[in-house]
Amino acid sequence: MEPTREAQQPAGTATTAAAAGGQKPKPCCVCLETKKARDSCYFDHGDGAEQKCHYLVDAHRKCMADFGFKI
Repeated sequence: MEPTREAQQPAGTATTAAAAGGQKPKPCCVCLETKKARDSCYFDHGDGAEQKCHYLVDAHRKCMADFGFKI
């Protein structure tokens, strides 16, 4: 038996009724925790953010890819 969509999604993501029904959720409604952490890092580090926040950007990209978004 395969795990459900909820079991496969990364921690800190939003689940919508549409996602449970098999429809693709809106990009704004998923990966909220990784998005918040990435944005905070960029605001905190300014010019040095590219080097200091790359791991958060990668985590957010992976989360979005897990929902089927190509960014």
